[in-house]
Amino acid sequence: MIATEVTQYKAKYQFDSEEISISGIREFKKNNDGYELKFRASNIVASMFFISEFDIDEVGVRSNSYQIKIRPKFLKRDQLIEFDRQENIIKSSGRNTWKSSFISDEIAVDPLNAQIMIRKFIKENVNQFSLNLINMQEGGIETYNYSVSNNIKCNFNNEKYNCVVLDRIQPGSTRKTTYYLAEELDYMFLKIIDENEERTNKLELKEILSFG
Repeated sequence: MIATEVTQYKAKYQFDSEEISISGIREFKKNNDGYELKFRASNIVASMFFISEFDIDEVGVRSNSYQIKIRPKFLKRDQLIEFDRQENIIKSSGRNTWKSSFISDEIAVDPLNAQIMIRKFIKENVNQFSLNLINMQEGGIETYNYSVSNNIKCNFNNEKYNCVVLDRIQPGSTRKTTYYLAEELDYMFLKIIDENEERTNKLELKEILSFG
């Protein structure tokens, strides 16, 4: 079961983009109905909240819902995505409203719970793989390809860690995401850099609050 393979944690991360710089808490944990991975951050001018709720079985992540809340208004992009497994429909409300169908046994992940699948594959020494991610703007599923590009030493909290460098690309797109995963921390993300021609976003681990 993936649930026993990927360690739960709570940690402080810093998020930086051209629009905002903010720190907050990311937490992966088991709840009463399954699992959740969330990020909550705020400062004097803005707040951000992301949460993914999902189940985990022997095959992988089974998405249930994904929610975004961002303030103030110039950044506002509230969105709720829900998976209806009875009707095999994914529906989105809020900033982007759409509805699309999916195959019931298909693993379709959101931007947060995709990271659980990434950690699973890296722990299994899989150097190349693909994931089906939700298209947040228009609906439907898009395939992204992942490949390990390097193994390096990373610094965190005055200690060196063995890091796997993983690149994510989408065919036909200039967007590239690079993940730095620490082996000694059960492949927690030390840093994620998401860049395209227009902007660069960075998420970086600052402090581990609980692990395991």
